[in-house]
Amino acid sequence: MIRRTSAMLLAAASLFGTGIVMAAPAQADVCTPENVCLWSDGGFKGEKRDDFNSRTSWANITYDGTSLPLYRGDNVISNVSTIDNWDPDTKVSVYYNSGYAGPCFRVAAYGWVSDMSGITLSNGKNANDVMNSHRFGDWCNGATYNF
Repeated sequence: MIRRTSAMLLAAASLFGTGIVMAAPAQADVCTPENVCLWSDGGFKGEKRDDFNSRTSWANITYDGTSLPLYRGDNVISNVSTIDNWDPDTKVSVYYNSGYAGPCFRVAAYGWVSDMSGITLSNGKNANDVMNSHRFGDWCNGATYNF
């Protein structure tokens, strides 16, 4: 966490000090630099969670400003469907089970998955509305996505 905080402060100082402004990816909504954003609907729509931390279980984490958890059991329509990684140098590993376990995939550094229904997990399930935890870093041996 210290590395990520230092990197964020250094990047902000160097960009603003030189007057350079970074362009955001083509997503509809902006996330905090160095964070990952999670949406309840495909296409960066619905409820949103702008998060700086790895999470061992989405069942205990709610979308910003709501009491709605990111995960409420497989195939619940309000579960996470879009992931946007605003960390420019760190992938995000996303897991089917809590505790960073089970089938997984990665989201590229400064990448995104606009609709998790396009991802099939190693257990044959579709990733949309079934994932349960995420961890910053290249921990997962699943495929890396950026679409």
